[in-house]
Amino acid sequence: MKREENYGWLYGIVAGSCVAAMQIGVGMFQMDRDYAILLGAAQGLLVCSLTVICGGILVWILKPLPTEREEQSHPVQQRLTEYREAFHNLAVSFAGTPGRMAEAVPEEERLDKTEKMKLLWNTRLEENRAAVAVQLNEMARIMTDTVEYAWDTQPDEDLEQRLAKKLRSMGLSVHSVMVYQEEHRRQEVYLTISTRHRKCVATKDIAEALSRLMKKAMMPGKDSRAFVGSEKATVLFVERTNFQVLYSVEKAVKSKETISGDNFSLHRCREGQFIGALSDGMGSGMAAYRDSEMVIDLLEQFLEAGFSKETAVRMINSALIVRSDAQVFSTIDISSLDLYTGICEFLKVGASTTFIRRENWVETISSTSLPAGVFHKLEPDCTSRKLYDGDMVIMVTDGVLDALPAAHQEKLMKDIILEHDTGNPSELAAYILARVRQYREKEPADDMTVLVMGLVKY
Repeated sequence: MKREENYGWLYGIVAGSCVAAMQIGVGMFQMDRDYAILLGAAQGLLVCSLTVICGGILVWILKPLPTEREEQSHPVQQRLTEYREAFHNLAVSFAGTPGRMAEAVPEEERLDKTEKMKLLWNTRLEENRAAVAVQLNEMARIMTDTVEYAWDTQPDEDLEQRLAKKLRSMGLSVHSVMVYQEEHRRQEVYLTISTRHRKCVATKDIAEALSRLMKKAMMPGKDSRAFVGSEKATVLFVERTNFQVLYSVEKAVKSKETISGDNFSLHRCREGQFIGALSDGMGSGMAAYRDSEMVIDLLEQFLEAGFSKETAVRMINSALIVRSDAQVFSTIDISSLDLYTGICEFLKVGASTTFIRRENWVETISSTSLPAGVFHKLEPDCTSRKLYDGDMVIMVTDGVLDALPAAHQEKLMKDIILEHDTGNPSELAAYILARVRQYREKEPADDMTVLVMGLVKY
């Protein structure tokens, strides 16, 4: 934002010089020359000072109080806000008026074949419009977040000066420092730096120097470069997370099949979020693999684009419903770990039970929702739990639980999880799958996948 110019000092000099000249001119005729010059200069200085002080007080009194509207008056911010509102209005337009089809055709059973086909296509059109409306609303939200993020990122000259002195000894030149910190959120620092004398410096070493200056643990951000060279580059540094994740996956393919119909994703997002996801396609073999692969690919793309987990799942559901080639059902199981707080959010759509292994007991997270692709209106089961150092999240597909006796599936799984006392996710995943397969003398009757994520404090 452009700084406001203050010309009070200039007005004071002009006024003081005029008074001094007038007083000296008059004094030359009435008193001693030297005394007249001193008296005129003193009075001019007094007038100059009073003009500057009074002008500053007047400007401060007349200055209007800052309002939220004025703070958002930047042309770029205004333009982006207009785009956000336009997307929201488009979403309202696309959504249409609910219940209009029901009013137009109150007695569906009396419709002939042609009218039923027309109703079917109109219903499909309404579902497509609703899906587009959801997407436009989410785009408006993402645009709002982008505006706020850009607006709250400001240069920090004090940190830049202190960092320039600190990094000079490492052979680095600091060109600019931008700091982002919103209320109740952690700091992010963008450093534009380069090395001198054609050498390379590791970004983790820069993070250590930055940590000492800011008196908080910092680390390179997601997808940041590992080294800085002689070319100018901008590197993101974020506050170090309190936890890190260890994970492992074990799979078994259904008998007489060559490929599993289960797919998984391990995705690290911005702001210390780590997401583990499972999807079980309908049936088995290549067809189920393609369905679950599409679900996982869409989920990763939506999350990477900034969509929330809930919106991503609803849009995936819409994508499965509007497919005209075949009806597709797939489960969606998401565990999202906040590596700063240790809170894990669970989102389930027709998925199997998730298990949390604590110090000496096991907690379960169950779901009663239907798989994605069944109904247009999707209501996923959402819950959250606080995790601590050493806790593990065990996610499984239905093939794992179905291999156990039906009457005691969850109880047996809890016993199996507690049997193997290890903090290694790889060992636990392998042990769970091996123990479950012992209950089946034959080859697996369904695809099996076990995903284990362990939380470890730094």
